[in-house]
Amino acid sequence: MDTEIKSLEYLLREINHKMNLVTKNYLNSKNITMSRFWVLNKLHSDEAITMKQLQSQLLLSPSTLTGLIDNLVADDLVSRWRDTKDRRLVFLKLTDKGSNLLNEILEYRTLVLNKIVTKCTKDIDLNMLNKNLETLLKTSNNIDTI
Repeated sequence: MDTEIKSLEYLLREINHKMNLVTKNYLNSKNITMSRFWVLNKLHSDEAITMKQLQSQLLLSPSTLTGLIDNLVADDLVSRWRDTKDRRLVFLKLTDKGSNLLNEILEYRTLVLNKIVTKCTKDIDLNMLNKNLETLLKTSNNIDTI
């Protein structure tokens, strides 16, 4: 089992790496960095989140995240505001422009993955793969550390 787990870890890492390389090339044409994409991706929700929540999700320093958010706000991709009751809380939310850009990027990634999958559909049960990956993701959400 140890060999299979090592193989799974390697395969997931390599697939992620290849998807990120393809995405990075696409993002270059949109003048957006991978870091900005990951911020937009984490903000992809109907609900606003705080800078602190985003920082803990992305594992970035406050200064790095502030710089990223400043640029995204300047490009009208993210809106930022302070809580009226507690001025220390800074909330973030995607603008319509940011949401549209993120959807465009995610659609591109889906097309790339579709291209890959269609080349090997006879070898892969896509439903089973999705169910297994979903199970792994759900289980990983409940694990903080070993």
